[in-house]
Amino acid sequence: MPNIANFACFAKHKYLGVISVCVLSAIISGCGQKIFPKPMGVAPPARVNDLRAKIMPQSVELSWTPIPIESGKQIGYSIMRSDLKWENRNCLECPVPDQQRIHIIDADSAKPGVDGKIHWADTTVCYNRAYHYQIALTDQKGELLSTSNPATAKVYPGPAAPINVTAATQPKGVLVNWQGVLKDLEGKNLDPAGVSFQVERLSSEKGWEKASPLVKGNAFYDQAIASEQSYSYRVVPVLFIDETYIYGEPSSTVLVKSPVSVPPPPPTKVWITPANGALEIHWTESDGKTAGYHVYRREGKEIIRLTASPLQHQPFVDKGARKGATYFYAVSAVSGQADHKEGLLSKWVEVRNLLGD
Repeated sequence: MPNIANFACFAKHKYLGVISVCVLSAIISGCGQKIFPKPMGVAPPARVNDLRAKIMPQSVELSWTPIPIESGKQIGYSIMRSDLKWENRNCLECPVPDQQRIHIIDADSAKPGVDGKIHWADTTVCYNRAYHYQIALTDQKGELLSTSNPATAKVYPGPAAPINVTAATQPKGVLVNWQGVLKDLEGKNLDPAGVSFQVERLSSEKGWEKASPLVKGNAFYDQAIASEQSYSYRVVPVLFIDETYIYGEPSSTVLVKSPVSVPPPPPTKVWITPANGALEIHWTESDGKTAGYHVYRREGKEIIRLTASPLQHQPFVDKGARKGATYFYAVSAVSGQADHKEGLLSKWVEVRNLLGD
C-alpha cells in the first residue's frame, strides 16, 4: 500500500464521468480560485445543511442532500477546502485559513446515490493532515449564493483489511466470520479497543449496503436477507481515534446463497406524506419475491396492524389518523412462498398528523 504522506498530493477527481485534475502540494493549501460573496440585499437560496465528511483509506468522501433547483436556473456546487494546522484540528475557536475551490459540480447533472445523497471524494489528501470543507452554491458566473455547514476531516491511516473472511448458509440466515489485522495501512500496531468492523452486503438489486452495525468481534449473523438469493459479503475495519471514525481497506469478498426458506427482510426505508386529510405510508421494496406487505401503526404503547391481508402495491392510505395525533409507522414483508412467513418490522417512523379533518 503506497504511503501518500511523503509526497505531493496528486489525484483525479471523478464524478459521474467528469474528471478534473488538481495538483496540491503538502504546503500550499489548494488550487482553484476564491469565491467572493454577492452584494448585500440579494436573498440567498436554500443552503446545504447536512454536509458530512467520511475518512476513507486514501480519500475524504463528502456527502450532502441535493438542493431543489428552480427551473431554468444554473446552479453549481462549489467544493471549498482549507488546510488546517494539525495542532488546531480540534480547535473550534481557531481561525480557518482562506478557502479554495477545489471542484465544482453542476447541480442539474448531479445524480444522488441510493441513499438520496450526492457523493464526491477528495483524493488530494494526506495522512496526519486536517481539512475544513464547505459546499458553496454558486450561480452561472461562479458568484457565491450560500454556504453549507462546515465539516472537518482529520485524516489518519485506516486499519488494514481483515483476512480469512467466510460466509456460511445457516437455517435462518448467513453467518459471516473474519480475522482482524490490528495494524494500520502504514504497518503500525493499533489498540484493539479502538477497532471495530462493519459487514457489507452486495445484492444484484441494491449494490453494496450496510448489513451490520459496528461489530466488536469477528462474526455477524445476517438475517435481513431474502430466501434463495445470492449475496456477496465483505468486511470493512473501522478505527475510532481522535473522536473520528476512520474507515480502512475492505476485505476480499465471499459469495454465498441464502437459505431456502427465510422470512423476507423488512423495507430499508419508510416515509409518510399527507394526502387529502389522510396519511400515505410509502416504503422501499424488499429483496426477493414477496406476497405483499403489512403496515403497522403505533400510538403510545398500542400497536395495531392496519392491513388485513398483505398489500400488493404501495402506498397504504391511513384514513383513520386523527388530527394533531402523533403516530409511528412500520412495514413488514410477507414471503412469496407457500408458507407466507412474515418478516421483521422496519424501523419505526414518527409523524404528527397536522392535516386531519
